[in-house]
Amino acid sequence: MLGFASAVHAGGGGFGADDSDNQDAGPPFFGVVQDKDGKAVPDAKITVTIAKSNSTLVLHADSQGHFFVRGFDKSINPNDVALACSKDGYHDGAGVKAAFGGGTTPIEVICTLGHD
Repeated sequence: MLGFASAVHAGGGGFGADDSDNQDAGPPFFGVVQDKDGKAVPDAKITVTIAKSNSTLVLHADSQGHFFVRGFDKSINPNDVALACSKDGYHDGAGVKAAFGGGTTPIEVICTLGHD
């Protein structure tokens, strides 16, 4: 079982939505895929991996490079979740997460791709 408490969304759709009906959800992840110059990379592939279970999930950023992943099950430590991004014509990148503040505080992720 992946431990996903709710759906995954590309882009910002759903960010800030009231998830109070899902008390088993941990913090959501949100962010942007950008190039080394800070420009958004639309439709980039984001791969989310949960280390302890080696489970993966793949989604795509929206037309502005944004993505959103609703919280996983609370039993999954957010520090065990890794995000990576890729797109043809770019070098793959790893997502850099902001510090986890605890609870269900959303975690921002910036994923930077280098040009081929």
